[in-house]
Amino acid sequence: MTKKTIFKKGIITLAGVIALTGAVQAPALGVTTPKAAAAISTQSTQLSKLITKGKTQLGVKWRSGVQKPGYGFDCSNFTSWVYSSTLGIKFSSSSRSQRYSSSIGKQVIIDSKNKYKNLKVGDLLFFKNSADRGDGSLNRSTSGGGGHVGIYAGVVNGKHYILQAGGGRAKVTYEPMEGTWFASSLVYAKRIVN
Repeated sequence: MTKKTIFKKGIITLAGVIALTGAVQAPALGVTTPKAAAAISTQSTQLSKLITKGKTQLGVKWRSGVQKPGYGFDCSNFTSWVYSSTLGIKFSSSSRSQRYSSSIGKQVIIDSKNKYKNLKVGDLLFFKNSADRGDGSLNRSTSGGGGHVGIYAGVVNGKHYILQAGGGRAKVTYEPMEGTWFASSLVYAKRIVN
């Protein structure tokens, strides 16, 4: 046997041992272990619960500085309440703090050609407005977006939905973003649950 043949047999044997023992996971090959699949399923369930919980407040009036289910919320008190009451994740009820604090979530890059491409259910969405216009660019610290915040609620019938309080609606709404102020003013996003 040549050294080359011995080497090939050794590699094939090693690959077989690894495959049989499960010592190495292969996510790059699209293989998902049962444990990883369960974690993904649990996370998906948690994020669905966020939207379900938030929808219990549909139509509740926008009220500045208020966080009272059934009575009123402003935008950031709403996002804070949804996360706290559903998942026990507590963070500031200030939209500016939610947007600019590095201790709250991780930035999600908004694609300039398709703003929804990298978003996942539960992401906080930040919009430029008169309270924090910034320079209107995407993804930068100068983009603004500390004036209004909502929660990305996923895709329904090909439309990208937002769950939010206020945003010119004067109440809690669940609505498609396409063709609205939400689509044109989105400048920043953060993921709270990874």
